Amino acid sequence: MPSTQTLEKKKKQVDEIADIFNRSGVYLFDYRGLTVAQMNNLRERVKSLNADVRVIKNRLAIKYFEKEKLDFGRDIFNGPTAVAYANDRFVEVAKALVDYEKENDKVKIKAGFIEKKFADREEVKYVAKLPAKDVLMAQLVGAISMPLKKMGMALSAPLRNMLILMNNLKDKKENEENNNG
Repeated sequence: MPSTQTLEKKKKQVDEIADIFNRSGVYLFDYRGLTVAQMNNLRERVKSLNADVRVIKNRLAIKYFEKEKLDFGRDIFNGPTAVAYANDRFVEVAKALVDYEKENDKVKIKAGFIEKKFADREEVKYVAKLPAKDVLMAQLVGAISMPLKKMGMALSAPLRNMLILMNNLKDKKENEENNNG
């Protein structure tokens, strides 16, 4: 029977895995065959996005899913498993992982969890094609502001036209006075 210290250590590791799977974007991938340099390269790419990559023990991940009464454990946790995870920039992390998979055939995306919902390999690839959050926000602002801008221009057009007509009339009167006088 394991000691109390060992059980506490395992419990802490399961809690750490719980913390990972509570992120907005968690992507599971097989890293079998990657060299240390290649894994470090992937880690650097992901860390530049304010995210992280970590190798996890399948047994502990399965324990977490059993504890949460979720039925994902045994299917996706076979073979070497690493996770790339983030809160804010999870779309960019998916893109970085998909790009790295294209560059290096040893990386195989298994699945993911986006906003705590299971996403298969194809869904992770679809998320990677989405624009970044900043781009989406800019598009939203543009979509909201353009109708307002057009409405403002439409409302100001009659006034602007009236000012142009009055200026033209004033210029015409000045020209008539200069020609007559």
